[in-house]
Formats: sequence, structure tokens, C-alpha cells
Amino acid sequence: MPKLKNILITAAVILTFGIAWKYFKKYKDTEKLKIGDTSLKTEKEIKNLNSLVDIFQNGLRVKGFIGIRNFSGRDYTLNQMSLDCYSPKTKKLVAEQTNILPGSIVLKNRQETNIPLEYNIDIINALSIFKESDIIPADTTVWQIISKPASYWPGINLRKLKIKLTGFIQAEGITLSINEDYLLL
Repeated sequence: MPKLKNILITAAVILTFGIAWKYFKKYKDTEKLKIGDTSLKTEKEIKNLNSLVDIFQNGLRVKGFIGIRNFSGRDYTLNQMSLDCYSPKTKKLVAEQTNILPGSIVLKNRQETNIPLEYNIDIINALSIFKESDIIPADTTVWQIISKPASYWPGINLRKLKIKLTGFIQAEGITLSINEDYLLL
């Protein structure tokens, strides 16, 4: 009977070390997942006065992708992703991600995987982004821009239009936090 007890204890210890080794390797690989390139662009190019008025009448639609680099020797499956758009200065939520991710996205080993992103920014939030990016004056209303767009167009520098991406990406227990400013144009 004592031999059976010793065998069971030895098997439990070996099994415990095996499980601990597996989690240790996964934890060590967490430093091998990194955020790569991000590309976000407005669906319609803002190149003239009419496109600016269209934004303040219909809102702003933004599409693009975020890249995740996998430097490890194994594949990971993306479990969860939550990336939202915030205003650059006050960090007020302006849009949540609208696209639904496919069933399972595999982050291939030693490759960069691009994950699609889509956002719909309503009229009021689009106005706050333009104000916080110092594109239009802070005391301007949507009605003023729609009724007299020509008076605002000369002072607009669209190269300063930015948002803040904040959230996380989780792949098999590994969480990557994201908190970065991003220029839209």
C-alpha cells in the first residue's frame, strides 16, 4: 500500500510540474505578442467643403485595421477584442467598434495579422473630435458649420484630426493593452 501511495504522489507531482511548465512557457511568450501597424481612415475622403458639411449632417465613418505581431514559435487564437475611439484631450467615448469579428482569428507564428476595425461617429461626437483636435474653434456649433461652412473652411487643417484608441486584445489568456493617439488623415 505505501508503494501505491508513493507512486500516486510522484505522478501528481510530475503532472503538477508539467502543467506549471506549460503556463510558464505561455507566460514567457506573452512578451512575443506586440501591437503592430494601425491604419484608420475616413470612409469618404475629406477634401472639400461639401465633404465637411456631409460629416456634420451624417456623421463620420472610419475603417481600417490593427496589426498584431506574433514573434513566438506557436499560433494563438484571438479570444476577445475591445477597441473604442475616444476624443484626444478629454478622453470622452466617441465611438465603439461596430464590426463583428469572425468566429476565430488565428495569430500565426512569426507573422503579423491584420484585424479589421470599423467605427461610426455620430454628428455631435464628430464635432467634439474636430474641436479637440483644434481644427475648428471651440465655441462653434454644428448649426453654424452647416449654415455657413465657407466661413470655417479656410482655417481648417485636416492633418491635425486625431482620435485615441483605447482597449485591449486578448489571445489565449494573454492581454495586450492599447492606448494610443492616432491621426485619421
